[in-house]
Amino acid sequence: MRFRGFIKMAMLSGATLVPTFSFGENDLYNQFPNPPGSRLRTLQTKFTKTMGFSPPLVHGRGVFNYTFGLMPFRHPVTTVVGKPVAVTKVADPDNLDSAEVDRIWELYVEGLREVFNTHKVEFGFQDSDELNII
Repeated sequence: MRFRGFIKMAMLSGATLVPTFSFGENDLYNQFPNPPGSRLRTLQTKFTKTMGFSPPLVHGRGVFNYTFGLMPFRHPVTTVVGKPVAVTKVADPDNLDSAEVDRIWELYVEGLREVFNTHKVEFGFQDSDELNII
């Protein structure tokens, strides 16, 4: 049940979850190259072992130039909204059923995949491209 905290929070509050996918986000920044064996990859690996995640080192455009800076590149981002996933409120945090958490997670992921598959060709993906949830 790793990485399902937002599902648990929705169950505790009774909030409806809405699957959304933003096409074009990956084009806002470029990541510095970090091939295996590079100093950057080694540093990121050590950071991951220590902190549990690795921050990507990215760059965008500058204020007065378009080659380097921290501002995002000018690229359209379109957010597509899927069908809401109803969540029943659980009053006691100790009564969170892991099977119910998994069921809601699967419904949410199914909604994400549906949104992606419905609109992927429209936003430049191939029909054969799949959304991978890791």
